[in-house]
Amino acid sequence: MSFRALSRVLQVALILTFACALGGAFIPGVVGRVSGTACIVLLIAAPVVRVGWLVVDWTRERDTRFALLGSALLLVLATSGAIALVR
Repeated sequence: MSFRALSRVLQVALILTFACALGGAFIPGVVGRVSGTACIVLLIAAPVVRVGWLVVDWTRERDTRFALLGSALLLVLATSGAIALVR
């Protein structure tokens, strides 16, 4: 997995987030609300995808320290998300 592909994914996420933010700000009603919600979801998902991508890359390169730290971060994020959904 290359960093060029990761860069492309993050660029697409940036453009989509910007478009959704504009839609959420300027489109009234349900469509604007959905667009704003999509913007927030993308803002949360992009860094999580990046960390997951790097964990896979570090695991393939056998860089166990970084892979374990990235996995721990993803575990903290998953746990906090689960707690937020339960409450």
